[in-house]
Amino acid sequence: MAINLSKAIVHEVPKGKHSTKTDVDATLSTELTPLAPETRRFILDNMVKFALKHPRDIKADDSLASKTTSLVERIIKDSDDGPFVEASQELAKALFRSQTATSPSGILVIARVERDGRDSVLLMKAEHQEGMRLQRDPVSGRLDLEHLNELIVGQNSRIYKVALMELADDGTVIGQMVDQQNGAMYADFFLADFLGCQLADRSEIQTKVFMDSAMAFFNETLADTVKGARYAGALTAYMNAPGEDFQPSVFADEFLEARDRDDFLDAIPDTVGDAVIRKDMKLIAGGGSGVRFIGQGFTVTASNEAFESGNIDVSRDENGATVIRLSGDLRQIRFGSVPKAAALD
Repeated sequence: MAINLSKAIVHEVPKGKHSTKTDVDATLSTELTPLAPETRRFILDNMVKFALKHPRDIKADDSLASKTTSLVERIIKDSDDGPFVEASQELAKALFRSQTATSPSGILVIARVERDGRDSVLLMKAEHQEGMRLQRDPVSGRLDLEHLNELIVGQNSRIYKVALMELADDGTVIGQMVDQQNGAMYADFFLADFLGCQLADRSEIQTKVFMDSAMAFFNETLADTVKGARYAGALTAYMNAPGEDFQPSVFADEFLEARDRDDFLDAIPDTVGDAVIRKDMKLIAGGGSGVRFIGQGFTVTASNEAFESGNIDVSRDENGATVIRLSGDLRQIRFGSVPKAAALD
């Protein structure tokens, strides 16, 4: 990925979403930020290229109210400094107002760049930092430590959110996004409210919707918890089986009793329907490789392999109580925190 940075500007974004006080807002720069060669190199090598190692492809969503995509288009099409500064100020204010209450303070770097020969716009939020600088007193030769409370970016800075956006051949704003603050997940406010985009490949969202809806059906609709446990084990086995795709009706036909299939498929949202969808488990807890059973005073986590091998079995005793039977070698015993569900009882 070849990136050249032509000009940039930095704005300061306070913590959390906008306050009711009218004097609280983003601190806006009125001029371009001078970029020495060392500064350009540091931004590109230590921040941008590092952050964009595992990006997500995004595209403009015209149904959203965000003005970011139109501002990005303005920056790309107009190379003059004045429009760039004005558009960057609007972007900083938009980010501040779209943030949630827990969003940390930091700086927003907005740059006009060229990536692989295409004009692009870089949007990057980084955190504030503190640091220490070692200095020698020129008179006494004593070594002193100076506290730096306005250090913005250092070698180990957390670059919270990055987007690199450009125009596709048809004029649509597309790009790549990374939300390092949330790992495999991402902040809805950043993607939708601020960037005005959606994921270009929505298979990971459809996978999550399917699995969440299926688990909700097992927990809330089925009256038989033992059957629900069996179905949940079958779901993780099905989703982790070889093959790149899944289809709700195929799972229902193979693993559910006939009387439960229609109700199950009715519980799957229209955004998933009965389409053939590429499996993408990024947003599923633990990658969807296991099932957690939570009861009064206990939590049991079972892997997909445990279900397939029969090392875990859920049944009901003659008194109607649920029985979880575990078999196999006991390898370790450890202390653990009390399950939240149990702590509330």
